[in-house]
Amino acid sequence: MPAATVRDRLTSTPAVPSLVSVIVPCYNYGRFLPDNLGSVLSQEGVDVEVIVVDDASADDSAEVAARFAQADPRVKLIRHERNTGHVVAYNDGFAIASGDYIVRLDADDLLTPGSLARAVALFEAFPNVGLVYGRPRHFS
Repeated sequence: MPAATVRDRLTSTPAVPSLVSVIVPCYNYGRFLPDNLGSVLSQEGVDVEVIVVDDASADDSAEVAARFAQADPRVKLIRHERNTGHVVAYNDGFAIASGDYIVRLDADDLLTPGSLARAVALFEAFPNVGLVYGRPRHFS
């Protein structure tokens, strides 16, 4: 496919933004959640729902997530009574996700501005694509 055609397919704006479900398994990462959730909730060009699955954290993770959920209807919280591990936590979030697309985001990671819109544009321009992954930017 010519480069101009690929560029045109990636820059077209859909009439209705896609809903992206971002699942955040969390175990004792409450100190990271404000930045993590902020990076998701500030995404432009898509609608987002964030599902935080607190896996029986001993820190304030559940409380931090609950404050976000109370302040923003796009944030949902699942609380585990006992620690089940990150795979079960992710699957529990996946079970209630309603998005057109799903993203798994570790609680100590951030999304770069526009990353969800760019990923959705790739998916929609190339329907045979099954996975989109961006190059990570490391920070400390």
